[in-house]
Amino acid sequence: MSIGQLVETLAAEQPTAAQRAERLAADREVVRRMMGVDIPDEEFEQAPDVLGNLYKIAAEKVRAARGTAA
Repeated sequence: MSIGQLVETLAAEQPTAAQRAERLAADREVVRRMMGVDIPDEEFEQAPDVLGNLYKIAAEKVRAARGTAA
């Protein structure tokens, strides 16, 4: 398999911008229904990146466990 073919295969596995936007809208709608509050998209945009923060914390813990804390 050539590098070009590999890149094509990997790119085909990634969602398109339209698919990501559709999923984001659907996820936000689920949150609105579950919370029973009509949160505008602007408030979602201003919310902290909880998942990103969790990834950072997990990475720090892994580095600390390996003795390579940065």
